[in-house]
Amino acid sequence: MSNKPRYKHKLNMLEPGSVMVKIIGILILIAFILYVFSLKLLAGIFVGLGFLMLAVLLILVGVELHQDKMMYEDAKKEDKEIQ
Repeated sequence: MSNKPRYKHKLNMLEPGSVMVKIIGILILIAFILYVFSLKLLAGIFVGLGFLMLAVLLILVGVELHQDKMMYEDAKKEDKEIQ
């Protein structure tokens, strides 16, 4: 048994990530519609919100990848048959 603390909660971004991608798409679509109607400032705000949400999604996926890597390394140390 290792002395490293185990993760109490495993981040799973599959379902929330797919919802966030849909929301990002809707924000970009709204921005395009606003741009067509010459509401450029509002369109820019919606594009900014879309990119902000994308940045949050990428950070959360990075955290999940780190957790997966650490859990894999722990499992690999405990079971030598894992490659």
